[in-house]
Amino acid sequence: MSNKVKWMHNAFAGAPVLTNNWGSLTALLDACLVNGFNLKTVTALTRTGDIATATIGTGHGFVVDQVVRVEGCDQQSYNGEFTVTGITSTTVSFRVEGEPASPATAQTSITMKIAPLGFEIVFTGTNKRVYRSQNPLSNRHYFRVDDSLPAGYTTSWAKFGRVTIAEGMSDIDTFVGARAPYTPSEPTRNEVPTGSGTAMYAGWFKWYYARQQYNESGGDNGSWGRSWVLVGDDRGFFLTNSSGYGGDKRILHAFTDFDSYKPGDNFASYLISSERYQQVSWTGYSYPSDDAKSAYSHDTTGKVCMRDYTQIGGNVRLGMFSLNDQNGQNVSGRSGAIPFPNGPDYGLILHPIYLREGSGHLRGTLPGMFWVHQNQPYGHLVMIDNVIGYEDRKFLYVTMDYASEANTSGFVFDITGPWRP
Repeated sequence: MSNKVKWMHNAFAGAPVLTNNWGSLTALLDACLVNGFNLKTVTALTRTGDIATATIGTGHGFVVDQVVRVEGCDQQSYNGEFTVTGITSTTVSFRVEGEPASPATAQTSITMKIAPLGFEIVFTGTNKRVYRSQNPLSNRHYFRVDDSLPAGYTTSWAKFGRVTIAEGMSDIDTFVGARAPYTPSEPTRNEVPTGSGTAMYAGWFKWYYARQQYNESGGDNGSWGRSWVLVGDDRGFFLTNSSGYGGDKRILHAFTDFDSYKPGDNFASYLISSERYQQVSWTGYSYPSDDAKSAYSHDTTGKVCMRDYTQIGGNVRLGMFSLNDQNGQNVSGRSGAIPFPNGPDYGLILHPIYLREGSGHLRGTLPGMFWVHQNQPYGHLVMIDNVIGYEDRKFLYVTMDYASEANTSGFVFDITGPWRP
């Protein structure tokens, strides 16, 4: 299995557009997790030493540090997933192993595209999917996304995918074993809407992508393409996307295995989501306080695992935290306690992210994403290298919203990888 880290965003050539149509979220996830995108025909593929160069033509849209998938070559060393090392207006270069013949040959054609993460679709329905890792080192939990119009919901209201993680599933609507979110008193709270009109409750854990106002019935804010960034590997991913409200402000979502401190942890998967179980007309909060708390240390809003470290019982909240630089709750990318740049090393201060159960037990760490201990050190999508302690890594800085539209936090993502074995 591939454990390459892949990153992609809305400005990539051929990227799926996240708009205000039901099914837009699952279409994005299909492209990024399973199918790939920006498929191009390679007209020539040659090798000099260990560098292969594919001739594609103008406007190919590939960029350095992307992971691409090459298929169709008779010489197998050219087929597979490769990190782009160089580009020109008409070519893309990458490293290959061995000494395959040059130029490459093919029975039909050679193609290149942005490589997907490597998930599979286990079950599918109209704007509904169940995704699953294919990596045997993963617990291979199920990730259900219901991006369909809830029964009785008005089409012009806010749009979202209702998300659930599960130990097992027998079809797209039937869970087997543990799942999260879940409450025994209302077992279908997240999947089946209740009530009608503006008094409807239309889910619980949601990935919003089209939203106008505080209340869901306030509208979807139009058909323009939302900003999004996805970073992951074949065992999990992080998706930050704008929902439209407040402009280009992204909220953190995630479905990923985490690195557990418990040997043989059968439930080491993590879901980060907006959490809202209210009537669609409810305005008793300040948007996006229920959506953007992922940047806060210790906060457990919308952050859940199927079982605690004992491996029994129901789902458990897992808050994120790191080195505490203010002896209290802090915000990644929004702290003034450590200057930027840090004087002694003129550097960026990063820290691994720990996962803490509500009981206080440390469950493990998140792969690939790092806490930032300085105040807005970089802009959105800035590439960073030569970070002290991580000289062999390249990072992507991603800004996102927290607390209100006037505040911007941020995380960095390791795009070099691998995140794990």
